[in-house]
Amino acid sequence: MDGKSATKGRNFPEIIKTIFTSPAYPFITAAVMLLCYYTALDILAIYYLAISAILMFMFLDDLTPVLNIFLFMSVCISFKNSPSHTAGNSNYFFQPAILAQVIALIAILIIALIYRIVKTCVDKRFKPTAVFYSLCGLSGAFILNGLFTENYTIGNLLYGVLLCALYLGIFVFIKDNLKLNKNSFKYIALCFFALSILLVIELFLRYITIGDLYINGELNRNLLSFGWGVYNTMGMLLLLCIPPVIYLATQYKYGYLFYIYSFLLAVCCFLSMSRQAMLGAIIIYPICLFMLFTQPLNRKIHIIITAFAVAVACVFVGIYWKPLCSALYDIFSNVVTDDGKLNGSGRMDLYIKALNDFRKSPLFGEGFFCPSLSDLGESVSGLGIDIHFYHNTVLQMMGSCGIVGLICYTVHRVITIMCLCNNITVQRGFIGATILVIILLSLVDIHMFDVLPTFTYSFLLAVLVASESEKVARKKPVTILVG
Repeated sequence: MDGKSATKGRNFPEIIKTIFTSPAYPFITAAVMLLCYYTALDILAIYYLAISAILMFMFLDDLTPVLNIFLFMSVCISFKNSPSHTAGNSNYFFQPAILAQVIALIAILIIALIYRIVKTCVDKRFKPTAVFYSLCGLSGAFILNGLFTENYTIGNLLYGVLLCALYLGIFVFIKDNLKLNKNSFKYIALCFFALSILLVIELFLRYITIGDLYINGELNRNLLSFGWGVYNTMGMLLLLCIPPVIYLATQYKYGYLFYIYSFLLAVCCFLSMSRQAMLGAIIIYPICLFMLFTQPLNRKIHIIITAFAVAVACVFVGIYWKPLCSALYDIFSNVVTDDGKLNGSGRMDLYIKALNDFRKSPLFGEGFFCPSLSDLGESVSGLGIDIHFYHNTVLQMMGSCGIVGLICYTVHRVITIMCLCNNITVQRGFIGATILVIILLSLVDIHMFDVLPTFTYSFLLAVLVASESEKVARKKPVTILVG
């Protein structure tokens, strides 16, 4: 069937739905993002994502395809045009012509978003849940960050409102605009699969172009910068893709090919040189394997592949034991200081500051613009925003939002766990594992307070809640990738 016959007799909304719900769409988006990345056409990538989002908001009943926008937003800034001092250190986005276009697109996006929110309310789709109320409490704690402290500024309020929009706003917007069935979860997993291909390509080409990572006998991980993030961001995104890819292995006749591909993603997590991604993979991968082996489809093949992979890994480690140990030592050496004290690349100092700030302002914390972190130097983003983090979610809530924040976050986390346990299915299990990646890595990083990862977190949480109360609708089994 050609393109004309596929759309013949259909109105514009139906054509838009056909395009965005196609399993091919995530891969088309990945290809566009790669093309724009290596040609430094960042504004084209932004137009592509913005126009796609506007059309989705306006015409789709089911907003599952919006995940494509949230995921590929994270990788749409090229190395050349990045404002970060770890990459191009460019003023590309501050040029009046570029900035004006970005602002205009954001304004139109907001209008489309408001339209969709109003439509959702008019259609009476909104239904409050326990997770919703927990997010209301968490958002309140964000807004109250640093209240009554000596150094409280309008920045505290604005950043709190931003976090409120990212957590509560995105969750509410997505949850009641989802129409989930078994194929919806496959589509979600394919979005992550498409993202993973982009990440693997960019990591591979980065290794080819940067030359020697070892300079004067020392490992320089800072060379693994991509414009949209550094090695830790790459590691986090790669690890985020592993649960969805392994889920695909449970859904297709030849799904074991996805399982084999997941080995490559695990290896790339280590090649990212991100310690948190390495340790996270050691935790997340066995959880995914457990869920994989509980599924009957291709179980024997998966066990055989696993046994073969373990044997190959043992042989490889045996042959390259010394260089592997040397590389791991270089990567983890600064976790402990020369006098044997735990350091974690300066994280222990941040943790101590968080506890001290909590003691200073136990009720609402010292706020996100805390002066105790003002000596950390320039932010990696290159946006000139004077905000730094403690690199641990629990300590961040304590130091920035006080006991109110800690209680609200604890309640939110308990309720999300209860939500997952209320209806345990393989689909929701892998969604939970993907959310767990962000939660775990945020114990040693800032992902829960960074703008782009929270889009993905809120979306996946909305999927988890939307699928809580009833069994996922089933369609006929799909035995090919785009069947």
